[in-house]
Amino acid sequence: MTDAPALRTPDSAEAVLANVRALLPLVAAESDAVDAAARLTPALERAFRAAGILQMAFPAFRGGLEMTLSQQLEVVAEIATVDASAGWNVAVLNAGGYYAARLGDRAYAELYPTRDRPTSGSFHPRGRARRVEGGYLVTGRWDWGSGSLSADHVVGSAEVYDGEDPVLAADGRPLHLGLWLPREAIRVLDNWQVLGVRGSGSTSYEITEPAFVPEHHSFDRDAAYDQGRDPLNRSVRVAHFPLTGVALGVARRLVHEAAAVLAARTAGRSARSLDGGVLRDLGTAMTEVDFAFAGVRDVARITDEILFGDLELTPVHEARMTAANAAAGNTLRRVVELATEVAGASYLRDTSPMQRVLRDAHGALAHTGTRRMLLGALAAEALDAPSAGLTVPDDARHGSGALGVLEALAPTGAR
Repeated sequence: MTDAPALRTPDSAEAVLANVRALLPLVAAESDAVDAAARLTPALERAFRAAGILQMAFPAFRGGLEMTLSQQLEVVAEIATVDASAGWNVAVLNAGGYYAARLGDRAYAELYPTRDRPTSGSFHPRGRARRVEGGYLVTGRWDWGSGSLSADHVVGSAEVYDGEDPVLAADGRPLHLGLWLPREAIRVLDNWQVLGVRGSGSTSYEITEPAFVPEHHSFDRDAAYDQGRDPLNRSVRVAHFPLTGVALGVARRLVHEAAAVLAARTAGRSARSLDGGVLRDLGTAMTEVDFAFAGVRDVARITDEILFGDLELTPVHEARMTAANAAAGNTLRRVVELATEVAGASYLRDTSPMQRVLRDAHGALAHTGTRRMLLGALAAEALDAPSAGLTVPDDARHGSGALGVLEALAPTGAR
C-alpha cells in the first residue's frame, strides 16, 4: 500500500497539475483494487478530492479554477496512462463543474455549498419528466453512469412532458433536460461486469416511482451555443473533451508495455539485434502516439484560444473538438494492433501486464466519443462553411496564405 503524498492546496491550475504528478504512484498502487472493485477505492476518492482534480471545470464566476481544456486534457491523459479507469473517473466526475455552471444562484447554493461535490451524469437513454407545480416528477433508467458510485450528485437526462404531451424546445425538438436526481430515490443496478475500464463503475441506475426534482435543479442539455456564457459553457459539447485523454493515455501505456517486452528479449544486447519488422512496428506505434498527442493538444490549444480569448467557437471548431476524440480512438486501434504484433503471444498469459491494458483499450474504444462517425460530422461542417477551412493550418488566425491560393485553383463549381 502506497501512502498518499502531501498535496498542495488546489488553488491554481499549477497546484492541481503538481498534485496529479505526486499522486501517480498511488494511482498505480490502487490500480488492481480499482479494477476488482469496479470503482475508485476510498483512498483514491479521498486523494482526488484533496488534489482538486474533480473541480477543474468549475467556472471562475463561482470561484472555481476554470482550467483550460489543454490543462484538463493533460491531467486525464497522465492519470489514464497509469490506470485507464482512474483517468475515466476523473474525466467524468470533473464534468460536474460544467453542469454546475448552468445553475442559478439559488440552486448552486443548495447543491454546491462547496465545490467538493463530485457529480456524475448519464444522458442515455433519456428518462421522463412530467411537469408539476414547481418542477418535475421524474422516472427513468440511465445506463453508462460512470463515476456515480463515487459521486455526491447524480445527474440524469429526461424529456419533458405536460401531461401526455411532449414539451418542445425553441428549435421545435423535444425539450431535453439534465436534472440533479434525488439520491434517496435512485436504485443503483449491479450490472457493470465488463471487459475493460472496469473501475469506471459505469453502472445503470433507475427511478421507478416518480421523484420530485425542483425546476431550478435542471439545465437545458441541448442548449444552443451562447457566446455570453463563461468560456467553458458556451457550448454543451465542451464538457466531454477531456475524456479524449483516456484514449491517448492507454495508447501511450501500450507503447511502454510493448517496449518492455522487447527490452526483456534483448538481455543486454543492442536493440538493433532484434527483428527489423518488430522494431518497425514499435517505432510506428511510438510515432502514432506522438502525433496523436500533438494533434489533440493543438486542437485543445486552438479551442482555448477561442474560448478564453472571447472569440466565437464556430460549428467547425466544435466539430473538430469532438472529432479529436475519434482521432485518438483511431490511434488507439492502430496501437493495439501494433503492440500485439510486437508482443507476440506473450500477452495471452494472465501474468502479462499488457493484458489488462488491452482490455482497457477495448473498453475505451466502446465509447461513443471514439466512433468514426464524428469524423464525418467534421467533414460535413467544413464543407458547409468553406471559409472556415478544412484543416488546422487553414485557420485564418494562423495567417496561412496557401488557403487563398488553393481556393483560386479550385474549379468554379467547387468554390
